Amino acid sequence: MTRPKLKIAWIEDRKKRNIACQKRMKGLMKMAEELTILSDTKACLTFFNRDDGKLVAWPSQEEAESLIDRFYALPEIQRNMYADDQESYIKTITKKIEKKLEHSQKVVEELEMDHLMFQIQNGRMLADLSQTEVEKLMSYASKKITVLTRELGAEHPYTSVDEPFLGDEIPKATDVAPERDDEEYMKANEGESSKSGGADNA
Repeated sequence: MTRPKLKIAWIEDRKKRNIACQKRMKGLMKMAEELTILSDTKACLTFFNRDDGKLVAWPSQEEAESLIDRFYALPEIQRNMYADDQESYIKTITKKIEKKLEHSQKVVEELEMDHLMFQIQNGRMLADLSQTEVEKLMSYASKKITVLTRELGAEHPYTSVDEPFLGDEIPKATDVAPERDDEEYMKANEGESSKSGGADNA
């Protein structure tokens, strides 16, 4: 049997409030102790009860004071490296919520456009669309075209500048004259001219 969830609110009755405070303090101390064991980390907790004006420290007041003194003895940069005050914590949470909201809005937009496209495919006339629906459809189509263009560009990148253009002819191996010495070249030319001369005389 699960116990009813406790409503987080100010407890008017002082006796009940002190009982709840003691229970929660013990729970936090237990979790802090487990955390120090699991992560081999030093930690301390301090509680101030404004009803009786008493300060409660865990694991002890001496150890808590020693750890706090060691913390403030560090350079300010090290102290603030992983610090998270209330303002920065709220900003971090707000950014996460805004990200989730943006994602949810995209999902809703996708569903709306899918539903609208389904209606059009099943006979709804474009003339029947409202101005808002037309604008949403145009914006949705524009985004889809942009995404598809990027994907196609990634799959078929432009030809590199190091590669020859389509209009350029690449010389074949047979088109390139082999390198020969000047003397061999002269002899070959003389032989070819004598052959051609003999053929003309004939």
